[in-house]
This record gives sequence, C-alpha cells and structure tokens, in this order.
Amino acid sequence: MDENEKIDLKGIEQNAYRESMRDGLTELLLGTLLLLASTLWVEPGVSHAFIALFALFGPKILEALKRRYTYPRIGYVKLKAEDGVKVAKGIFGYMMVVVAAMAVFLALAYWGSWSTDLIYKWTPTFMGAMILGAMLYTQGKSGDDKYYIYGLLALVTGVVFSLHDFEPVKIGLSIYLLLWGGVMLSTGSMTFLRFTRRYPITTETETHESSDGVEDSGSTVEG
Repeated sequence: MDENEKIDLKGIEQNAYRESMRDGLTELLLGTLLLLASTLWVEPGVSHAFIALFALFGPKILEALKRRYTYPRIGYVKLKAEDGVKVAKGIFGYMMVVVAAMAVFLALAYWGSWSTDLIYKWTPTFMGAMILGAMLYTQGKSGDDKYYIYGLLALVTGVVFSLHDFEPVKIGLSIYLLLWGGVMLSTGSMTFLRFTRRYPITTETETHESSDGVEDSGSTVEG
C-alpha cells in the first residue's frame, strides 16, 4: 500500500473524539463539578455528598444531555471503549508523581518551618497540576491544542494562588476552584450556544430521529 494511502487510525480516532466534544457539554459539567468543589470548606458534608453523586452519575447525565442536544444535530459518534482499569492506574500514577514532586519541593523550600497550613497553601498548585494532567490526556485524545493552553493556565494560576498569603489559608483553594469552575462554565456555555446555532434542529432532522432521540442517519465511528 502506498504511504499516502495508509489510513491514519489515530487521526480518525482524534477526529471522532473532537466531534464528541464540540458541543461544550463536557466543559459545562466540569465547571459545575469545580464550583461544587469550591464549597468544600463552607459546607463540607453537603459538598462531599453532591460531588460524590455528581461523580457517580456524571457520565449518565452527560450521555442524556448529548442524546437531547448533540446527537439530533450531528449524529452519533461511537468512540472506542477505553480500559477503565488502565485509565484509573494512569490517573493514580500521575497523581502520585505530582504528590511526590510537591512533597520534595515543600520539604526543601520550607525546611525547618513546616506546618500543616502549607498543605492548604499549596493545594491550588496541586489542583492546577491535576487539571494539567487531565488536559494533556484530553489533548492526546482529541489532537486539539487548546487543551495545552487550558492546562498551562490552570497550573500557572495555581502557583500564583499558592504564593499569595490568603487569610484564612483554606480560602485560596476555594477561590481557585471557583475561578476555574467559572472559566469552564463560561467557555462551555459559549461553545454550546455556538454549537446549537451552527447546527439547528430542522424539521427534516426531527423526521429522521429514532425513538431514543438519536438521529438514524448519524454517523458511527469506532476507533
């Protein structure tokens, strides 16, 4: 087979993933989760309950929203199923590397003046590093370089927040999560509005919808 005729499977998978993300719904849900997390120090019990429920039912909520707003407009894109165990191990491994790196940094930077407040003070940086990891993963899946920008900004703002002396110290993390929750909600909302305006549901589209709300003529791409 000629080099130019070879199928770029990774490119096809990335394109399918980008298609699934173009509605902005993922950003909207992530923003909602970050806003909920920002209230941890205000009402810990309630926040933990909401976050747990959101994490548990988040994928189902996202799928329901896509069936309502996305599939009728651009069709259904079936993505390659991921190995959940492998992904979980990757997330855990990355988190452990971040924790180890920050532990070494804090030990060297605050040698002889350690206090538990330092953990709260530098938690925004930890969260920024975790968001960076999530954005690097998303960029690899989609090939969209905008996620590099999201990740780097999240890390930089996390460091800036950690360097600032908030009083009380715990409020720094809440403001950081509130900020990035707002950013994700704003970008997600703009993306969603642009998506719905660019791909309105026409009478013809509604006629071809199946009983479950998914357009019968929609494409199915499996990596």
